[in-house]
Amino acid sequence: MDNTSMMIADAFAWTALRPWFGRLPEEMSGDYSFVIVGDRTGGAVHGVFEQGMEAAKRLNTAFLLTIGDLVEGYWTDEGEAHEEWERVDACLTGVGIPLFQTVGNHDYGTETMRKVWRERKGADYYAFRFGKTLFLVANTEPESEPDAEELASVQRVNRYLLANPQLSYEEAYKAAIREEYDPHYTEDALINPHIGEEQLAFFADVLEKHEDVEWTFLLLHQPAWKKANPAFERLEQLLADRRYTVVSGHIHHLEVTERNGAQYIQMGKTGGLSSFEGKGDIHHLLNVNMRGGVPEMEVILLEGEGGTDLLSHYVKVELIP
Repeated sequence: MDNTSMMIADAFAWTALRPWFGRLPEEMSGDYSFVIVGDRTGGAVHGVFEQGMEAAKRLNTAFLLTIGDLVEGYWTDEGEAHEEWERVDACLTGVGIPLFQTVGNHDYGTETMRKVWRERKGADYYAFRFGKTLFLVANTEPESEPDAEELASVQRVNRYLLANPQLSYEEAYKAAIREEYDPHYTEDALINPHIGEEQLAFFADVLEKHEDVEWTFLLLHQPAWKKANPAFERLEQLLADRRYTVVSGHIHHLEVTERNGAQYIQMGKTGGLSSFEGKGDIHHLLNVNMRGGVPEMEVILLEGEGGTDLLSHYVKVELIP
């Protein structure tokens, strides 16, 4: 990686580890494309994430960005956490395309997961610049964890899924817990973003030093704009005089919103469990074509299994003027 393109907070000066793979092209001029990958987990659907990686290879993209939740996670045993990351990291490096990661709640949801993230990837928020485009990659996850009983249930299902990846989450849950899977959650209950003061100070400094960019992307796992959140609102204020796009994941349901004259995109999923039914309940990638410094976006639907076409243009996301 060309380190002149990368920006890491002083809080992570203790480590040379970074949450990305590969190297960006050293010279970049003109138009280019990149791909954003949705949530993989919460009960990964067998083979869909791998299909997404194969599809990304065919899109002739400069790099990939993941929006978080690459592992089932929520482990309290370091060995199990490292073992799952070994499997996923092998898949990510095997793509052969530079790839940048955003931390999600499954990746970061226990003290053990946070420790393992730092041991494997170092920083949990950062920024980078590619040509005239600036990318802010935030950490929206609070440093908390579910109670012991809930964690034990989650881990039993995770172990069953990892040993039997062909099963659906509902099947694994029934086998591991001996009950029917009956989720009781709402979007409001799922969203609990946290952005600390150190992050805000870091992003403020990055934005001040890169006022000349043509477009800014803010990547964050949780759609923080859906709850009153003073820290996120302050981050929006820092972006107010720029042309920018915000992209999140977490809810596993594609949704595009206009806010403050900008696009806020909540990704669907790339292999993750279905959470809410409707048109946005799809497995997809987001292909972003930077043309004259302006993003043109299209959702790439991941179709079916086996020999079906992996690249089906589902909908073009129209840019808000």
